Amino acid sequence: MAAGPPSSGAAVSASAYPDAPVELPARLRAGAMRCRFWGVVNCLCAGAFGALAAAAAKLAFGSQVNFGLRVLGLIAMASTNSLMWTFFSRGLSFSMSSAIASVTVTFSNIVSSAILGYLLYGECQEVLWWGGVFLILCGLTLIHRNFPATWEASKQQRHHRVG
Repeated sequence: MAAGPPSSGAAVSASAYPDAPVELPARLRAGAMRCRFWGVVNCLCAGAFGALAAAAAKLAFGSQVNFGLRVLGLIAMASTNSLMWTFFSRGLSFSMSSAIASVTVTFSNIVSSAILGYLLYGECQEVLWWGGVFLILCGLTLIHRNFPATWEASKQQRHHRVG
């Protein structure tokens, strides 16, 4: 006969309940990588739509634009801005943290803005600007990577000692 739960005030551990299922960490659950992938894709799309909204706003509020293009720019700006928020909220729901989603959207927006600026307006960015984009990309790889098992284990051990 299995022993019951320990009395109140005693420490509870997984060994006290050998038949209880152990919950896996979020990154190891079924479908976690698929959710992470779709979170990144949605955030990249959100950044691209944000850049399109900015380009449409530049068209709509330009000084030498006729009324028809101004109206078309406003409609395009409203549409792409709503798409940007839609994809960003979907990316947030798929991402493991809001920080990851926000940095991914920011990176996508910056790169998309540079490409659209070059294609539509002939703008070229300086080397220092691209250096900043590279640093953002390095930060993205750090927050998207998986931590080694030893680091995760030591983090969990510290958490259980404190709690």
